This record gives sequence, structure tokens and C-alpha cells, in this order.
Amino acid sequence: MKKKIFIVANWKMNLSIKDATKFITIINRAKYDNKITKVIICPQFLLIPKLSHLLQNNRVLLGAQDSHYNLSGAFTGDTSSDLLKYFNCEYVILGHSERRQYHNETYNIVKQKILTAVSVKIKPIICVGETLDERKKKNYKKVIEDQLEKCIPINLKEVIIAYEPIWSIGTGVIPKYSEIEEVSNIIYEFLKKKKLRPKILYGGSVNKKNFKNIISIKNICGGLIGGASLNPHELIEMIEKV
Repeated sequence: MKKKIFIVANWKMNLSIKDATKFITIINRAKYDNKITKVIICPQFLLIPKLSHLLQNNRVLLGAQDSHYNLSGAFTGDTSSDLLKYFNCEYVILGHSERRQYHNETYNIVKQKILTAVSVKIKPIICVGETLDERKKKNYKKVIEDQLEKCIPINLKEVIIAYEPIWSIGTGVIPKYSEIEEVSNIIYEFLKKKKLRPKILYGGSVNKKNFKNIISIKNICGGLIGGASLNPHELIEMIEKV
């Protein structure tokens, strides 16, 4: 049986409304089986209402890059999962290393965000990964297991994990395929012991040249794609390679 593939485009703080509109027009031309391949666009917040309107055919799905751990309240600058749900967001990226670094997000904050997203039926895509120093010191296994243990609530039935080695994000440097396979096995076995059904994505300098090899790894079922996802033609190539 062919495994389902998730292609998650993390646009970060990029693209104007005009460029995003043009992008969706192009990406809608992609030829793929949406029962096998899930294409999810995660734009910055102010683009979500526009893309929600453009993606009403439910072929390309909409996600968000973050959400708050409360549904409402005095949290200036934050966004509620309730409002994301209103705009048809089906997924949300949580615990990304850039959020942990620049917004000081702790394990507990990530965990609470996951619980809140799930409460309104938004599927969280939870990021884990090690720094270059942790990789060199060979304690990356403990680091990743620690992130999984402290961030993931015990009552989830299914979970999507994006393994993103921090040293690979935006650098063009990618781990060896054997290293990605090793970490995906660590994540899979750890979550299996917790009686969770894991789906594991890889993120970090994913592009059209390496994507097919990455998704051929046994426990990898897709990619969390950054810079390459800003080019609709490159993203289409990755979608159609599946």
C-alpha cells in the first residue's frame, strides 16, 4: 500500500497578497492524487483570509504557522485557534525552532498550544530537532526524545512530527539520508511505545533535488518545506514527483 505523503509549505514571513494569489493560481495546476498526497500551505497570518477564499475547493489545504495556547484573552499580537478554524485552517505548525528561539517558547507552552489546537480539531505539526553542537556531541537522541516527552500530550491518538535539524534550516546543508533515517526510527519507536500513531516529516533545506530520496526513507511520509516552497514551480515538481 502506498504511504500518504504530506507536503507542507512553510512560507514564514514571505509573499505579498498579490504574489500569494498568483502562487495559488499556479499551484492549483499541479497534477496529483489528493487522496495520496496532502498539500498544505502555511502562510503568515494576514494572508490566511485571502487564501481561505482561494482554496475553497479543498484540494490544497490551509494551515497556520503558530497559534496561542488560549482561545481568547489579553494576548497582544497572538492568534486564536478558534479564528484559524473559522478560516478553514486544518493544520498548524507548533514548536518550530524559530518560535522556540525568538519567542522563548518552552516545552510546556508548546504542549499547551497542541492541546488547544486539538480541542478545535486543528491538526498540529510538531517540530523537533537538534543544534549542530548537540549533533557533534552525539546527544541528539536524548535531545529529541526529551522534546517528544515534554511537548506531546499523552491523550493524542495520532501525531505529526516534523524532524528539523536546526543546523540544516535555511543553510542548504542536509543530513545524510542514513542520519535522517536513524532519527525517524528514533521518533517512530519512541511514539509507538506511547501508543501513538506517528506520521513523520523531514524539514531542513528540502528542495526538488533531494525530496524524492527523502520521502523514500521508510518512516518519512513528507516534508516541511521552507525556502523552496516559495517557488510554485519548484513546489509543483515536488508534488508531482510523489
